[in-house]
Amino acid sequence: MNSGAFIKYYRIFMGMTQKQVGDGICTPGHISKIESGHLHLTKDKLALFNRRLGINIEDELKAFHKLQTELDLWHDVMIKQINGKVELLKETIEQNPLVKIETLNGTYKLLRARYHMLKGNMQESEFLLNQFSNKRLSFHMRDYDYHLYYHVKGMFELLKGNAKKAIEFLQKINGEVYTNFEYYYHLALAYQQMDQLDQSFHYSERSLHHFKETFNFTRCIDAATIQLVAEGKHGSERLEDLEGKYDELIQHCDNLHDHRRKAILYMNLGNVHRDMMDDRKARVAFQTAYGLLKHEPPTWGYGNTILGGASPWKTQIV
Repeated sequence: MNSGAFIKYYRIFMGMTQKQVGDGICTPGHISKIESGHLHLTKDKLALFNRRLGINIEDELKAFHKLQTELDLWHDVMIKQINGKVELLKETIEQNPLVKIETLNGTYKLLRARYHMLKGNMQESEFLLNQFSNKRLSFHMRDYDYHLYYHVKGMFELLKGNAKKAIEFLQKINGEVYTNFEYYYHLALAYQQMDQLDQSFHYSERSLHHFKETFNFTRCIDAATIQLVAEGKHGSERLEDLEGKYDELIQHCDNLHDHRRKAILYMNLGNVHRDMMDDRKARVAFQTAYGLLKHEPPTWGYGNTILGGASPWKTQIV
């Protein structure tokens, strides 16, 4: 954002017209060109606008760019599910006064909606997302925010069990504007909910590639788990090969000390054995899964699961 765009959004927040802001400084036509970035502001003009708006535009702009950097980092640690950092960054971001300016806080509100989904507070997420149906607010969204909205809204519908609606939102995302390709993972989950296994496998493969590129190893396990569920239902793998893939992912969980993902894998493996009418192996896998979860403290973000079989412990959404 440049100084002209900041003047525009701050002016609208203050409830001022272009004529009121430019009175005695320049014409409304000049204000329009400044706000659109087609006319450069001199230092003298900038000082006049500072006095008119009662702010220091350069300092506010620095605070805005700092906020955007922190929001990007906040989103990244939510994707990676680094819970401690999520909370620390939330506290830091909320100290920035710009989060209270409606015309500037679209990204913040959307990430807050995702944060509340991680916490299991769907009502608060819905309240925040509903604000973006307000034309006055959506008018001030950046291009990036539109696609972030489609992603978060898709996740929200997925958590509610509305896979078809989730796909409708997620398919609207333009990957050239919004480069968080984690949304492929959520598309894979949505198609899995609808038992469209080929599509689920396709998008899980794309999300796995993205997670590998971003060194997000825990989420690699999530994407690979979707693939295994699809392969198991599709019957395209020999049981021995499928078991080998599960064992490999379970070893990765051991390396990361991730008992919850390990439990999900054992539960899904138990479903595979149950479908093969091998009750003994299924029982051992289920018991192992529940044994892993028994001593685990409740951790937000992990309770949000999809239904891919009889077991409630499935691949994670948020």
